Amino acid sequence: MPKKKGFTSDKYKDEILKLLKEYPFMSTSEICDKLNMGYETGIKYIQQLHASEKIDVRKIGNRQFWFV
Repeated sequence: MPKKKGFTSDKYKDEILKLLKEYPFMSTSEICDKLNMGYETGIKYIQQLHASEKIDVRKIGNRQFWFV
């Protein structure tokens, strides 16, 4: 999937953070669907946010749910 026009890595991260503030407990797939981005792109930025401790994760079964 080509990069969205005008979207930098910071813009992707900001959009994910805004979404998680509005909907506090979402799976990776739900985040990607809501923001209309590919799964690989979504997980890349979600993991970066998690590494910088801006979001947290809870694993339930084989799924990961993200929250601020």
